[in-house]
Amino acid sequence: MSAHDGSRPTTPPSSWTAAAVPRPHAEVRLYCLPFLGGPASFFLPLVPELPDWVEPYPVELPGHGRRLREPGVRDVLELAGRLADEVGREAAGRPFAFFGHCGGGLLAFEATRHLRRRGLAQPVLLGVSATPPPHGWHLLVAALRTRPLHSLMPLFRELAARQALHAFSANAVLKREVSVYLRYRYREEAPLDAPISVFGGRDDSVVPQDAARTWSELSRGRVRHRVCPGRHFYIDDRWPEVAWSLARDLRGVLQADSLA
Repeated sequence: MSAHDGSRPTTPPSSWTAAAVPRPHAEVRLYCLPFLGGPASFFLPLVPELPDWVEPYPVELPGHGRRLREPGVRDVLELAGRLADEVGREAAGRPFAFFGHCGGGLLAFEATRHLRRRGLAQPVLLGVSATPPPHGWHLLVAALRTRPLHSLMPLFRELAARQALHAFSANAVLKREVSVYLRYRYREEAPLDAPISVFGGRDDSVVPQDAARTWSELSRGRVRHRVCPGRHFYIDDRWPEVAWSLARDLRGVLQADSLA
């Protein structure tokens, strides 16, 4: 049964959201942002696991997937600004949330701050998966630059094994996008108002759990932490669990908003 008796008017998906699964009766739209170099199709396993009151909107970034011929954006903040502008146009007054894996979580965070600066509607929930806290990003970069190459091989093997990445794309991840994200610099601002749902792999060599816990410093809202077995791409084996947790958190914030 649908969550509403009537449907909401919808804006046609753009090149950013061509992989969207429109659900006009949904209560909330979930913009899903993939990992470095990843296409929107990374989130295909998530779509059937979400309840029908959540509208999945996987995001295709410039230079990826169906937009492979477009030039990639060379600056994280510029990309987050463009994403925020697109979301501000498409969401059209309806509740929405972000969920990003790895670098997608960083984009979701910065897009939220961009929306706030412009005085636009912000997400009801920010979901991040295997994402280093932005205010500690410089520590991650410093650690990666001093670690021997062989210590990063588990991550490279995980990237190389991605079914969604061709060999060329995997190479682009290492040569192009990693350099973009390594140049990211966090800018001090007030904490977000949106609650944050933090997911991670227990054996993730890139985002240790002690670092992931500092996401709590970036929101005035409730911050939930969930740790799953696995490494950086733990989510491959945990889509149903992650979908259930996201839906639970979304239901909680929507109910709270309705009572406010």
